[in-house]
Amino acid sequence: FPLSKRDLFIAGLFLYWGEGSKTRFSELAVANTDPSVPKFFIYWVTVFLGIEKSKIKIHLHLYSDMNIENETTFWSETLKIQKKQFMKPYIKDSLFKKINRGSFGHGTCTIRVGNAKVAKETLVGLRVIQDHFGP
Repeated sequence: FPLSKRDLFIAGLFLYWGEGSKTRFSELAVANTDPSVPKFFIYWVTVFLGIEKSKIKIHLHLYSDMNIENETTFWSETLKIQKKQFMKPYIKDSLFKKINRGSFGHGTCTIRVGNAKVAKETLVGLRVIQDHFGP
């Protein structure tokens, strides 16, 4: 793999800075439609932050015309996360049955890690970067 452990750690911080939720200080959460983003985030929190994979929760944002079970299976298999770790999905009404969702083909997947200590440490790490480059 062409990236060092340090490179991957910093990549995870920047992923969280750009894509992560900053509204709750008791959890880390990243949402995306591209499966590689949640896959990397799971890798990052387990390897670098010491989170057990069994402690990760998945929340899907799907559309009413999707096959909910198939999409849950897709994300479960893609992320190698057990279905029991999935929260009840948010199902949005679809007015257009044949809409081309492009990269939204499997909905949006949110990875949630409920750990206030880890969330605080991550946000402090980001604050160091923000303070250095801020106004």
